[in-house]
Amino acid sequence: MIEKVLFTLQLIQIDFFTGFGLFTILYFLFRIFIRNPFIKKIDEESNRFISFIGIVYLILWFIGIIVELYFLNDEDRSMLLSRMFGKYWFGYWIQPLLWALITQLLRFKTIRKNIILRILFSILLMISIERMIIIITSFHRDYLPSSWEMYNEIGFYPSNFVLSLFLKIIVFLVFVGIFYSINKKLKSLKLR
Repeated sequence: MIEKVLFTLQLIQIDFFTGFGLFTILYFLFRIFIRNPFIKKIDEESNRFISFIGIVYLILWFIGIIVELYFLNDEDRSMLLSRMFGKYWFGYWIQPLLWALITQLLRFKTIRKNIILRILFSILLMISIERMIIIITSFHRDYLPSSWEMYNEIGFYPSNFVLSLFLKIIVFLVFVGIFYSINKKLKSLKLR
């Protein structure tokens, strides 16, 4: 059970939050050149979808905590509780609550229209605080430029990276389309 909850949380983080962040950046780049009401409609639906996903993420995160506390032995449970409510409690709570807050703030039209806030929110949704700390500490290490690699052993090539980012946007937009069609169907049933 806990594995399924953790898998779903990672799916939301990696595919939906990152996909929304990439879509937002791409949307504002396209909006400079193209003023199309269809693109604006896609943006509105993606904001509704990510707000819904933020609620789902928060609910699943709390369910994951409850299930994990239930199945842990006494020693591990006390360690988790001390991590959750101990000296550095904010490190445990800040990331999921920040993601939930950001996704719910996108319900407000003034925030959705503000370009600076939207890009800041998209960056915060794409890069977790843990990743930011890792990036900042890696810049502060004493690495020589000769130790930097353009390509590594696992086959990281820029074309693969761009393709994976493009696929994240496509997957996100497919789920936005599914969300839109379900909402449209529910509204038509509600009007009957």
